[in-house]
Amino acid sequence: MHILQGVKQLNSPLEASVITIGNFDGVHLGHQQLIENVVREAQYFGVPSVVYTFHPHPVKVLRPERATYRLFDLQDQQEQFQKRSVEYVIIEEFTKDFAKVSPQEFLEKYIVANLHPKTLVVGHDFSFGADRAGNIPFLEKFCAEKGIRLIIIPPFQYQGAVVSSTRIREKLKSGEVEKANELLGRTYYVRGHVEKGFQRGRTIGVPTANIHPDVEFIPRQGVYCTLTKIGNHLHPSVTNIGVNPTFHESGKGPIKIETHLFDFDAHLYGTEVEVYLLHFIRDEMKFSGIEELKAQIQKDMAETRRYFDEHPEVR
Repeated sequence: MHILQGVKQLNSPLEASVITIGNFDGVHLGHQQLIENVVREAQYFGVPSVVYTFHPHPVKVLRPERATYRLFDLQDQQEQFQKRSVEYVIIEEFTKDFAKVSPQEFLEKYIVANLHPKTLVVGHDFSFGADRAGNIPFLEKFCAEKGIRLIIIPPFQYQGAVVSSTRIREKLKSGEVEKANELLGRTYYVRGHVEKGFQRGRTIGVPTANIHPDVEFIPRQGVYCTLTKIGNHLHPSVTNIGVNPTFHESGKGPIKIETHLFDFDAHLYGTEVEVYLLHFIRDEMKFSGIEELKAQIQKDMAETRRYFDEHPEVR
């Protein structure tokens, strides 16, 4: 798979392609359906499949007051595209100047001139260009004039509601991890490198890996049943996401992700790990002292072991 930072990185224009355009935050079930259509269409015509996307997220540039955080990092997005056999990923830098480009100019200058699409695949609510003036009717007219096949993917529904990144964020913020994972079509995870913490867990007999996540989005603060991926191996674990209010008087310390791996004893400092969220146990709590904290941790560990016993399929 070729990853390009904008169409300017193409050595020469593609002779033909099948392309989709969008943000693809989370690469959820709806996105997966759209990408599968692109790849299938490209294979039928014998031309490259192309995903054209943007970074940073347009909302962050145009509406910075609206805190929109990606569900996963860009590396995950690229991994998901590669799994689905996409041949080219073009990541266009989204700036305020780029946002002023008209729909006509964007299609002519960036898409047609460089990618020569035989087919364009978009979602039902796709819009683009200055003032989002490039809507579906605009695309239909443009594609008809250029002889480009246009495929419009209807909204993907799961259990009677449209799947969206916003809906997945809402589920994660409310602790409905299982529901979020169903909408994603895969298990939500946080990825980051293990850093040296205060080592409080080790002093009370429950050592933890402290992870600094690679994305700004944080799900509901609290304790989760998790699987932690180290290399190619998954380890049952229990994870706390939060500020450790027992050790912060204000309850407003920095967000930390602390994971205790069961039956595991090895130093992980500097290692990149992925922590997969399976089930929300409880909200983060402030305890009166170390002994009360230790007692609750034992309960959390027991509940996590019970979860894995009752759900052997997740291991």
